[in-house]
Amino acid sequence: TDYSGGDTYTLPNSGTDTLYAQWQVNTVTLTYDAQGGSGAPGDQTGNAASDVTVSNTVPTRDGYTFTGWDTAANGLGTDYAGGATYTLPNSGTDTLYAQWQINTVTLTYDPQGGSGAPGNQTGNAASNVTVSSSAPTRDGYTFTGWDTAADGSGTDYSGGDTYTLPNSGTD
Repeated sequence: TDYSGGDTYTLPNSGTDTLYAQWQVNTVTLTYDAQGGSGAPGDQTGNAASDVTVSNTVPTRDGYTFTGWDTAANGLGTDYAGGATYTLPNSGTDTLYAQWQINTVTLTYDPQGGSGAPGNQTGNAASNVTVSSSAPTRDGYTFTGWDTAADGSGTDYSGGDTYTLPNSGTD
């Protein structure tokens, strides 16, 4: 027979009776916070203090590379990779936070048959750089500026203009 606190219990006529504690294991949750990214894995639930496998789902974020999960938003906790074992808490919810490294990207200059092109410029994804004022030379031609398309049908840039780097790769 089940009894709760405050219930009436009739003692036996003699001897001793014993009531035994009954337990139900807590169901707890592991959540994933993409921290500005998208595509975080769904929550995982399980029994308190049981082990779960960290999701292999990789979130995405423009201009950044996902480096793994951490128990602290600032990355100063314990790191976990997809497929690692994570021990759930005894109660409540734990959260793993996506860790991101900003992409370093490059702007290159193609002199298209000329010589003396400026050196590559690198910076953080989506950051601004100043277009080089160095002009290449080509016998029989006058340099008129830079363009985002080889055939000149893209966006024109001159030395000193601001150029926004891409989220990844090389422009």
